[in-house]
Amino acid sequence: MSSHMPEGYGADRLRRYLAHFNRDRSELCSVDREAVAWATDEERLERQEKASEVTSDYYDLVTPLYEQGWGQQFHYTPLSPGLSIRESMAQYEVEFAHIARLRRHMRVLDLGCGIGGPARTIARKVGCQIVGITNSAWHVERGRSLTAELGLDNLITFVHGDFTKMPFPNECFDAAYSIESLCYSPDPAALYSEVKRVLKPGAPFTFHDFAMTEKFDETIAEHRKIRNCIEFGNGISKMPWVPEMRESVKQVGFELLDEENMAYRSSPAPWYYGPAGDVWWAWMTPGWADFWKVVKMSPAFLFMANVVYRIMVLLGQMSVDVLALMDTMWYCCRSVATGGKMDIFTPMYVFVCRKPSRPSGAGSHGRVTGETPEAG
Repeated sequence: MSSHMPEGYGADRLRRYLAHFNRDRSELCSVDREAVAWATDEERLERQEKASEVTSDYYDLVTPLYEQGWGQQFHYTPLSPGLSIRESMAQYEVEFAHIARLRRHMRVLDLGCGIGGPARTIARKVGCQIVGITNSAWHVERGRSLTAELGLDNLITFVHGDFTKMPFPNECFDAAYSIESLCYSPDPAALYSEVKRVLKPGAPFTFHDFAMTEKFDETIAEHRKIRNCIEFGNGISKMPWVPEMRESVKQVGFELLDEENMAYRSSPAPWYYGPAGDVWWAWMTPGWADFWKVVKMSPAFLFMANVVYRIMVLLGQMSVDVLALMDTMWYCCRSVATGGKMDIFTPMYVFVCRKPSRPSGAGSHGRVTGETPEAG
């Protein structure tokens, strides 16, 4: 197995990312908590104008840590009774392929493919040809390596590019999907329009994404604070809001077939028990591997780790950047857990759409089933 740590990985990656959020650009060895929590509209707009750079800098920083901590799949999942987090994730990826109407021999676009964890599951189970696009050169390099190790490079291709301006001709894909990636575009309508351009008439387009739910209220300061913390902790310039996503899908001319907040399928454990560091649920869920991962995210463990790291910094045994990196990962986990508990955020809102092959008809909304006939 090849190393998950890129050559030259160091503190410069952290500082590049913090420069997008800290108000004092000369102080990049710690997280500016005030700037993160109470970002102004102007500061958020500035990040939206360079959203691709913000996202690329974020994933250059965190991808090796994600893979080390959670494996090759970097997404949340509804948890199933009797299954570990990883087992639930694998099960969900197969179910998602069904929901997305993916079939054998289809040419499928994976938008924001990361290092290709879900793509490998789907290609292996379905037998479709997948083209993954990501704006991270490291994702492409790592994804190709992992895919070749599994002998799936005949089914999966990785492309380095911007999914808002894709290097593909019109109407060249039989289907498209995305898992927790489209939220990185600050202009959903423009992105959906670009996806529509590369899809064949009648092709399905399904995405599972981060979103502020309809319970989010922009006028409530605590809601805004949580949204801002989620943005910082996950490299997002502008968190999408479900009503705006729905309107944008219709605005660009997709048929909206179904939609569902998959967080409500998680049972009996809530999807956020992992990032919340909820040791009780970890104890109740099968798998020691999950238990120790959750323990390491628990408030008690993080407090002790922080104390130890601060002592090591004072003794000159560790760089102060480690504390800032720990804080960044803390925002990544705790912000989504807090938003999930309040039900103002979900990491897994699913829209099932289709490019019209004839005048649009009315779709049904409710529990996503994947029963619409195959497109293409």
